[in-house]
Amino acid sequence: MYLQLVRRVKQLLVSGGLQDGELLPSRRETAARLEINPNTVQKAYKQLEDEGILSTDSGGSRVACPEDTRLRLREEWVREIGAEFVQNLQNLGFSFKDAVGLLSELWEES
Repeated sequence: MYLQLVRRVKQLLVSGGLQDGELLPSRRETAARLEINPNTVQKAYKQLEDEGILSTDSGGSRVACPEDTRLRLREEWVREIGAEFVQNLQNLGFSFKDAVGLLSELWEES
């Protein structure tokens, strides 16, 4: 569960839903909102701190994500989504050419 929270925070950073310097809800508040154990939130926040994405002091936990880290997270997220997309198409028997065609269609539709 804590990994899902870590992933969500990273997604918010990449998509612009969280900005550098933004104060996050307290661990207890986050736990209450998500209806999960505060220890789970603590573990997620700790991992994000260890990765250099959050900074915690007496004022709370803030996003501390420089642009190079944000770009790295963006690339990781895109690669993860891309790999899942490719795997799903391969499992459905799509050829590379068909996959590229489908991706081109979807790109034009959006």
